[in-house]
Amino acid sequence: MDTTLLIFICIALASATILFVVCAQLAMKAGKNLDRMTVVVELIQRDVHELKVSAKPVIEKAGLVLDLTQQTLSRLESDLEVLSSGAKSIAGIAEDVRLLEQNLLARVKPSLEDLASIVSGVARGVTTFARKLTAR
Repeated sequence: MDTTLLIFICIALASATILFVVCAQLAMKAGKNLDRMTVVVELIQRDVHELKVSAKPVIEKAGLVLDLTQQTLSRLESDLEVLSSGAKSIAGIAEDVRLLEQNLLARVKPSLEDLASIVSGVARGVTTFARKLTAR
């Protein structure tokens, strides 16, 4: 055979050998990395399972708390409606009392003013009479 061809064949075989050695090393590293990834995934799976087990009672209790909160809010709503109607009734009563006061004051005020002027006049007359008696 030709020497040049023989040299190219040796170079090609050496290149193929180096390529296979590099591929074998890469495969071994990939296998180690795959083993590490498998261990990490198993640890994550265990952690997620533990989290799921520990979170289940918390989630159930949170559901109960939410139900109780909803019941409390509905009771508060109904109580607020009752209080609102009571406040409206009290406001109506207060308005009626104010109107009664105004009506009573409108009726009694002139009589009280007349009575006050009569009492004032009588008091003035008595004092004048008393002064004249004491002056003599």
